Amino acid sequence: MNAFLKATPESVGISSRSLLKMMKDLGRLEYLNSIILLRHGRVCLECWLEPYRREVPHQLFSLSKSFTSCAIGLAQAEGRLRITDKLISFFPEYEERITDPRMKKVTLEDLLTMRSGHKVCATRYMTGRSDCVGAFLSSPLDTEPGTCFAYNSGASYMLSAVIRRVTGENVREYLMPRLFEPLQISPGIWECCPAGINLGGLGLFLTTDDLAKFAQLILQHGRWGSRQLLPADYLKDALMKQADNSMNENPDWKTGYGYHFWVSRHGCRGDGASGQLAVILEKYDVCIAVTACLTRMQDLLDIFWEDLLPELKDASLPEDPAAHRELLDHVGSMKIPAVSGLAAEPRPAVCFHFQDNSAGIRQCEISFGQDHCAMTFLTSRGYEQLRAGFGHFEYSVLQLTDTMPHPVAASAAWLDPYTLEIRSFICDGIYRDVWTVDFSPGNREPLKNQMICTCFRPEKPRLLLAERQ
Repeated sequence: MNAFLKATPESVGISSRSLLKMMKDLGRLEYLNSIILLRHGRVCLECWLEPYRREVPHQLFSLSKSFTSCAIGLAQAEGRLRITDKLISFFPEYEERITDPRMKKVTLEDLLTMRSGHKVCATRYMTGRSDCVGAFLSSPLDTEPGTCFAYNSGASYMLSAVIRRVTGENVREYLMPRLFEPLQISPGIWECCPAGINLGGLGLFLTTDDLAKFAQLILQHGRWGSRQLLPADYLKDALMKQADNSMNENPDWKTGYGYHFWVSRHGCRGDGASGQLAVILEKYDVCIAVTACLTRMQDLLDIFWEDLLPELKDASLPEDPAAHRELLDHVGSMKIPAVSGLAAEPRPAVCFHFQDNSAGIRQCEISFGQDHCAMTFLTSRGYEQLRAGFGHFEYSVLQLTDTMPHPVAASAAWLDPYTLEIRSFICDGIYRDVWTVDFSPGNREPLKNQMICTCFRPEKPRLLLAERQ
């Protein structure tokens, strides 16, 4: 639900022409998914690029950490913990399993500031383990706790585990009456470890509207209407530089780290892999909520700093209906392009049977309709179908080997008379797949797949060995 009134850019001191330039620059990135810009608490710009949809919660990745931080602040305000408490005090049953005595010194504040004493992310010790709490507490440390910054999703998981220990609830459930319900946020899932504890450092799904509400709440020092939802004193500390991260390379990743919030060159932010952002610019009374699948997040922030900040005026500007209309038309036309190619022709269905493969696919039938094709997969769970439109997106729900189903949008085209390409986007995340099918007579390697994840190196195309029936 959108809780904000709308305003023309000029009425809140921004020219429509400057926002048009900003959106054109953002449109050159691969790929912006959605954006909401708030000034003075009003929406002056919003956009969802097809095939991404307003109502679909998006995976936040490490932006989830900022919500875990808020849970810690609330629990401290309720007297359930203090951030100066030692981590081991919440899990005394693990004390004998600690192998590095420095682990007994780690405080909740050390976890919040990414100074647990690990030089690399502690999830390396936790992945694949049924007892992630025990795996973290028995892991070796590289430095004294509280001294060196090293980004660590394992630390965030332990904060989530602490919330579970002191409240009996997961972070998601704990935040429901305290944060989500007052903001009229209906959160998607928050992924869990094998023990059922929210991951803390990632795994939360929210819509862009929900993210905008969260950013505005932080801008308002935790106050929403007449209610103080988050403790203002904790937020003040959370948004300040608590840890030195000047060793990082990118300009907005080396200006300080708070309590699971980043200090930027301008303002502060919560952020997640590939461009999930809640940007808070208190000096300008501006919030920006973004979902994206980018290879370089710094490019996104640079556009905000260069295109937006110099154009923010304290007073309202004269209305410019023509420029505003041009902005709205451009925003309305922004989309991620479907695959283009030769005109589609009706063809008989083709079935492939697969050898063992990492995708877990046993069989795939490719069938053709008037304006689309469909890939019907057989896995250990049964049949699933992906529809792909010729020159447009078709929507499906697909799970395959993942832990949960995802909304997927796909398009297809004939690159030449024998080569079919199908591209699909995971509409609640940052992943996309490219399927290339070679129908050349006598071809023995007919089907290749490449999964592209923008925050890591794309996988090389996987050759799925199959027999065409």
